[in-house]
Amino acid sequence: MLAFDPWDPFRDLRFAGSREHPEHGTCFIAEGRILVEDLLVAGRAGRLKVISVAATTTAALEVRDRLPAGTELLTMEPAALSELAGFPFHRGLMACAQVPAPPPAEALNHARRLLVLPRLYDSENLGLLLRSAAALGMDGVLAGPGPGQWTRRTVRVSMGAVWRIPVWRVEDPWARLLDWRAAEPGSEVVAAALTKTAEDVRRWRPADRCALVMGPEDTGLEAAHLARCDRAVAIAMASGMDSLNVAAAGAILMYAMVQGGG
Repeated sequence: MLAFDPWDPFRDLRFAGSREHPEHGTCFIAEGRILVEDLLVAGRAGRLKVISVAATTTAALEVRDRLPAGTELLTMEPAALSELAGFPFHRGLMACAQVPAPPPAEALNHARRLLVLPRLYDSENLGLLLRSAAALGMDGVLAGPGPGQWTRRTVRVSMGAVWRIPVWRVEDPWARLLDWRAAEPGSEVVAAALTKTAEDVRRWRPADRCALVMGPEDTGLEAAHLARCDRAVAIAMASGMDSLNVAAAGAILMYAMVQGGG
C-alpha cells in the first residue's frame, strides 16, 4: 500500500466533495482565511477535529500558534498551492477536518423552528440556506437528497454554518417530518409556495412550533407535497418579477418565522 501523502486532500479541489483519510475517515475542506480561522477556533474548543492546514509560507506564520493540538501545518509557495488545488488560489489558507458525527436522530423532535429541504440541486443554495438558518436562529435543518453538506462549495458558501447548526440528512424527509409534527400537538408544517391560497409573509404568524418546507430550485413543491402541509406562505412580488431564488426566499421566510412566533 502506498504511503498517504498529507497533501492529497487538497488536490484538485474545484469540484471536490468530501475526502477520505486513511486514519480519520471522511473529511471536508475549508478554504479562506475567515473560514479557516473559525474552524481552528472550533478545533481548539474540541468541537471539530482539524487534521491539517495547508498555507502559503506567509500565511503559515500567522496561524502557526493558533493550531489545535495535533494539527499538521503544511506550507507551500502560492503558485504551487494554486497548481495543487487546481484553480488560482489567492486566499492563502485551506484546512482539512474530520466530518463530525451527525446530530442524534431523536434530537430532531426538540426543534421548534425547523427548515425542511426535501430536495435541492445546487450546493451554493444549500450553503446559503444553512448560513441563513444558523444566522437567524433556526433550531435545525431536515434535508433530503441533494448536494453534499460537506462539499467544498457548500462549506465555503455556508461560512461555517455546516458545523454550527444541526442538519439531519434522510432519504425520506416527509416521513420524518410527519413524525416531528405528531410529537407535539399544535405543531404545524408550512409550505413556501406561490399558490392562490398562500398567506402573505407580512401577515404570517407561525405557530410556536413550526417547520418551513421549501421545494427544489426549478419546480418548487409538488402538489402532493403541498397537500401534506397545513398551510402555505408566500412573498409578494413587485416590478413584474415572479419569484426569488430559493436561498433569498428562504432567508426572508426564516426571518419572518423567527420574529413572528409566539
